[in-house]
Amino acid sequence: MKTKMNILALFSLILVMAGCKSEPEYHDSVFMTGALSSSTIKFLVEGESTMGLTVTSTDLMDTDVKIDVKVDPDLLKSFNASTGRSSQMPPEGSYSVECDDVVIVAGQVKSTPIKVTARSEMLKEGVSYCIPIAIVGLQGGEARILDNARTAYVMLNKVIKTKAAYLSGSQCFDIPSFAGEESPVKELSQMTLEIKICPTKFSGISSVMGCEENFLLRFSNGAGIPVNQLQLAKGAIGASSNPDKKDHYEMLCDQLFETNQWVHVAVVYDGETLRLYINGEVVQSQRVKNGGYVNLSTAYNGVDNNDFFSIGRSVGYDRFFKGYISECRVWNVARTKAEIQDAVCGVDATTTGLVAYWRFNGETQEDGTVRDMTGHGYDAQPHGTVTYVDNQKCPF
Repeated sequence: MKTKMNILALFSLILVMAGCKSEPEYHDSVFMTGALSSSTIKFLVEGESTMGLTVTSTDLMDTDVKIDVKVDPDLLKSFNASTGRSSQMPPEGSYSVECDDVVIVAGQVKSTPIKVTARSEMLKEGVSYCIPIAIVGLQGGEARILDNARTAYVMLNKVIKTKAAYLSGSQCFDIPSFAGEESPVKELSQMTLEIKICPTKFSGISSVMGCEENFLLRFSNGAGIPVNQLQLAKGAIGASSNPDKKDHYEMLCDQLFETNQWVHVAVVYDGETLRLYINGEVVQSQRVKNGGYVNLSTAYNGVDNNDFFSIGRSVGYDRFFKGYISECRVWNVARTKAEIQDAVCGVDATTTGLVAYWRFNGETQEDGTVRDMTGHGYDAQPHGTVTYVDNQKCPF
């Protein structure tokens, strides 16, 4: 009996000791301020611009702690892979990062600042730039680096000034070269439409872009939807070229739009889901029942020769959009959220999947058409006299 009790006592002691050994050791942690919620930080660059970053600790420091920070371009590859971006380092000489004397002083939780400076004149439009700035070491104290928040990815957004086309209520643009049997947009198994708009007046139905009864972005529907509510009207998707034999999808943006405010609108179809984006954020999505393709080559299945893919009107020359337009694009690929966000102000015209690109920045051909920047020749033909307004800033 005594032997049994000794064995039990020894076994209990082993369990207690094992339990003590398994208890984790707790230490203060440090991380890039803000990186716990999002590791990407937007930096608007206009001329020479400066921003500050700091490092945060989870508790007051008992002693001064020196933070070793560096710019690490090697992190871009994994960053791009995880976010769907194609970011690159800014050109040499276009930025600087001052991070030699970053310290969290005893009794504090925030470090002295890391100074980031960038110069817009050396940044190209339509290119996504990113500076990965990482905590790589600590000197002093017992704090540890929080691995999942050690890096801040600073996204440089170049502020540009450009012109925009102004449609006062009787002007629009047509893309007649989208029509025909050889149209590049007749059978789109994936697709992205993008445009920047600034409405100046809402009245009745005002069509933004697309094809009536086929795939159209518009405000209102004349039957209960407010004049300032955006709708994807009759998104026809299926295996037939006839929109009446396709599945139809309607999406409404919950927010009501204001006049004289710029917004970026995008619709993405990836073969399975339709998504409506406002300023780079998904506001509505729908699963597509049977798959199929989108036809942007014509409205009404081609019953009216004037019903092309149009920007600023639909139903013949009616239902005009009133306001400013800029940065209109048609893609044969499904753009990611990150790609949409990074290219609000412009995109490389040779980017894979870009079918047509009209900037509406005031540059017109001799015949008044707006050139398709891709070089594919799908120029936008104006209806009415369009004016162009200077000093439109982006991002807005």
